[in-house]
Order: sequence, then structure tokens, then C-alpha cells
Amino acid sequence: MTGDGHMRQLIYPMKEQYEEFLIDESKFSGYADSISFPESAEEMQEVLQELKKERVPVTIQGGKTGITGAGIPRGGHVMNLSHMNKVKDSVLLEDGTGLITVEPGINLIDLGKEIAARFRKTPLFWPPDPTESSATAGGIAATNAQGICRLLYGPSRDYIASLKLMNSDGEMMLIEKGQKLTLASGREIDRMDAVLGKEGITGAICELTLKLIPKPQSQWGIAFFFGSSEDAGRFVDILRLDMPQCEHAKVAAVEYIDRMAMNLIEEHKATMTKIKELPDIGEETQSMVYIELHGDEEKIEILAESLMESAMVCNSDPEEAWAVSGETDVEKMHAFRHGAAETSNLYIEKARQMDARITKLGTDMTISGTPFSDILSYVEKELHDAGLKGSVFGHAMENHLHVNILPENYEEYEAGIQLIRRWASQVSEHQGKVVGEHGIGKLKLEILDGFVPERYTGLCKELKRQLDKDSLWNNGNIFKEEEAAI
Repeated sequence: MTGDGHMRQLIYPMKEQYEEFLIDESKFSGYADSISFPESAEEMQEVLQELKKERVPVTIQGGKTGITGAGIPRGGHVMNLSHMNKVKDSVLLEDGTGLITVEPGINLIDLGKEIAARFRKTPLFWPPDPTESSATAGGIAATNAQGICRLLYGPSRDYIASLKLMNSDGEMMLIEKGQKLTLASGREIDRMDAVLGKEGITGAICELTLKLIPKPQSQWGIAFFFGSSEDAGRFVDILRLDMPQCEHAKVAAVEYIDRMAMNLIEEHKATMTKIKELPDIGEETQSMVYIELHGDEEKIEILAESLMESAMVCNSDPEEAWAVSGETDVEKMHAFRHGAAETSNLYIEKARQMDARITKLGTDMTISGTPFSDILSYVEKELHDAGLKGSVFGHAMENHLHVNILPENYEEYEAGIQLIRRWASQVSEHQGKVVGEHGIGKLKLEILDGFVPERYTGLCKELKRQLDKDSLWNNGNIFKEEEAAI
């Protein structure tokens, strides 16, 4: 309702001015008939009531930072929630933790500012940090995004206390941890897991209550540089066997970045505000391992010394390492690490200008029980043998690499798809995870067709049938739309 009592227009025909809402960071593009930008749950309900008359399917969208096309429509209506970005409530609890209730469209930058303003005397933070600061809280929940500090803090789901979900009738359900949902098959799951990571297929998140924990007293970031990927791999293997331990200080992140990723970052560094002042990386460097430490300052120093010693054993020069402390400088290191993903996407955007069929080709696979050095050398050999370029980075301790294949033409793009499918087949054979933290969306569904585990897609189909009886929400994510009723 506007100030003069007239009903505000909520649904707009899809015109050229809204084209940016038909593509995400993966360069996966779609089409739609209409779009809306509701500013409240009530406006979401109004839009839904109008669309239901004609059974128009709805694609929920947040910050468009996804890399699988999950928020990109294939027809119907786009409901963009980026204008639902307010904080509804916040409370400090007796145990020193806190809760903050937010709308789904709030991004990580604004969320951080709001938390800092509301908990000045007792500094708290929300641990999930996918390094993409314009990602929204709703998008993080919907895709199960994890971030680089999962190593210490665990998965995002641990920091979502409750949420409100809108069903296809426009009804809002409060979902809290511990509530059980019994499926038609008799299977029982946590109600929260029917929403988190399900990419919007079971309903639209219209509110989240996030769990906050005390900020560490101090944060350090150390980037170790290596003359070969073998040395970097050996360093990670050493840490996995014998991670330095210390009371009141912990390793929060261990991230790998290869030379190709560093080259792309250096190429764009001048235009990247947060990192343009960082030193240039020497030509002899082939790999980097970034380690983040959280805890008491003195204890962090002890951990840092131990890490330096292990890195030296693997031929890393401690004089060349970047060591920073304090939230502001650690944020620069996060920006550098995010640059690995961002510049791969920029590369794809450039290739796409030559051939619009080209999209992002990035992996999100994990396989345990294998030395990190073996995984690295295998990926490098596979890329070399296929005659493809790739930017390799990711969560080293979990063997969770994001290999971004960088095709120069459509022929290489197709070869890249075949390579990813071969990797998916091998990861499946070794009981690894084909999809980790980015979701499946519509793009991964096309690329990995046949390799997404049936036990997962089967559960998602069952959830869809039970929670979205009208098949309205985010159709085409995780499994093909025509399979929903099967």
C-alpha cells in the first residue's frame, strides 16, 4: 500500500530493463514472463495469490551470486527478495551468544554492520562466510553455502536457529531445529533439513533467525607460497596428519590457490579495491596455501610459529609469506581468496561474449581418505592431458577443490563437460560427494546428469511432492521438472 492509500504495483512484465535478473554468476541464463520485488512477507503473499490464479510457477531469487542457476527462471515469474533486507529483532542470550532475526534478502555486508551496531558491548558474529559479501542470508540457507571457516565452526545449518517458510498457499510456517517431518514413505527427517540446501523447491524463506557467537579475540591470516604444487600438497598432508594444537587458538581455514588463479587475480587486481595494495606475487611461486587463525593473540603466535616450521620443511620461504592480523587485513585476505572465484567467472564472461553457449564449469566435489597432494597432481595431469586450462582453489583439509575449467571456445567447453563427468563418475565410485556446497540448480543438473546421487534426488522429489503440492516453487532445481511427480 502506498502513502496515498493506493495498492502498489507488485508484478511487472519482464522487459529489457530487468534482463540482469535472468542470469547469475555462472552465466547460466533463463527467461520469464514477469518479475516482482516484494518488500515484506505480506507482499510476497499478494504476489503469490495473483500468480496462483493462472498457476504461474515462481523462481525465488536473492543476490544472484549463485553459480548453478538455482535462482534463474525457465519461464513463469521471478520473485526477487533483495528488497526484503531488514533486521526484525536481536537479542543477547545469557550464555553470551545472540540471535538476530532478519529478512532473507539481507546481504553479508549489511548483516555484519547490523550485528556490530547491535552488539557493541559484546562483539558477536555469524560464522558462515562464503567470501561473497553480497550473498544473502536466504541464499546461503537455500544453497547450504559453507565458506572458508567451516573447518573450525562447522556447517551453516548450525547457525540457523529457525526460519519462516511460505508455502504455495501463501501460509507461513515457523520451522525450528528438532521439529520432525514424516514423509509419505514413512521416513522421518528434521524439518529444517527440508529447507536448508533444498534450493527453494520446498517453499520460500521469508525470515531467518540466525545464531551468533562471540568474536574471537584476535584473527590472523598467513599466506604461504610454494615453488611447486607438490610442495604445497605435501604441506597440507603434513597439517592433516599433525595439525598444530593450542588451547584458546585454532586454525579456522586452510585454503589452496594455484598459479592460474593467482594469475587471473593479478590481472584484475588494479580494479579490486580491497586487494590492489597487496604485494605482487613472485614468478617463481606456483601455489599458495592460506591459513586463518582465530583465538587469543599470544596463543595464535605459538600456532603461527609451528605452521611456519612445517611450511619451511616444504620449501616455503617464511620471509616471503604474507602475515596479517586484525579484522580489516584478514578481510583483504578473504577478498584475495574470493578473487579466485570471481576472476574465473570474469574469464567465463569474456569467453561467453565469443560464444553465448559457454557457462561456468566448476567442480564442487569432495573425496576423503586420499592425500591432498595426490588429488592435486591428479587434477593437474587430467587438465594437461585434456589440453584444458583450469583455475584450481578450495578447501584443502577436506579435499574439496573447486576446479574451474577455462575454455577458450565451445569445443573446449564440451571437452570440459566430459572431463567433469568423468571426475563425477570416479568420485561416485569412491563414495565421495559430487556436490558439496554450491547446490545443483539447473546448470549442474545439465552437466552432471546421471551422477547426482539418486538417494538425494529421491528425497528432494518426495519433499517437493509433500511441501509444494501445487509444484509452484523453483521448479527445475535439483531434478528435472517432469520428474517431480514420479
